[in-house]
Amino acid sequence: MHDRLMMVAGVLVALSLPLQALADCKAKLAEVDQRMASPEVPEQQRGAMKMFRDQAADLCSQGHDATAVQTLGMLDMMLPPSAAQQAEADAARAADAATKSRLTNQFLAGRWCSMTGEERAEILFAADGTYQPCFPQTGAQSYVCQGGRRPTAEMLARYERDSSQDPDVIELSSPSKGRGSMVYKRGECAQHGR
Repeated sequence: MHDRLMMVAGVLVALSLPLQALADCKAKLAEVDQRMASPEVPEQQRGAMKMFRDQAADLCSQGHDATAVQTLGMLDMMLPPSAAQQAEADAARAADAATKSRLTNQFLAGRWCSMTGEERAEILFAADGTYQPCFPQTGAQSYVCQGGRRPTAEMLARYERDSSQDPDVIELSSPSKGRGSMVYKRGECAQHGR
C-alpha cells in the first residue's frame, strides 16, 4: 500500500509541474501583451514583436518552457520597461541621487585632488556652484587652473552616485553607464603625495 501511495504522489507531482510551468508561461505572456500595447512601442516594431510573442506562446503550449522563456527574454529587451521594472529603476535612481545629496556647493568649496589613475589633476570648486580644472605645471609642483568656470551641477550630473561617506573623499561613479569610479580627496594634491 505504501509503495502505491508513493507512486500516486509521484505521478501527481509530475503532472502538476507542467501545469505550473504553463501557468508561469501564460502569466509572462500576459505581461508581454500588456507591455506590447504600450503607446511607447514603435508601430514599425510591433510586427516583429508579435512574431516573437506568438512563437513563445506556441512553445509554451507545447511544453517547451525553457525555450519559450528564452524567446520572451529576447522580446523583453525590445519592450519598454514594465511598471514594476520602471518603479525599481526609479527607486534605484532616487537612492543614487540621495548618495549625492551631501555634494552641495558649500561642501565642495575648495580644492580637491584626483586620486584616480596616473593622471594628476585638481578641481577647484567655488561656493557659487562652479568649478575649474587645474593641471600640474611642467617641472613645477604647483597646479594651474585652466579654462573658464563651469557649472558644478553639470559635472555632477555625469555621475549617478557618490559611494563615499568620508567627508574628505568623493567617489563618483555611473555603473549603469559602464563608467569606473573617479575618486577625489579634499585638499591640494601635494597633501596626498601626488
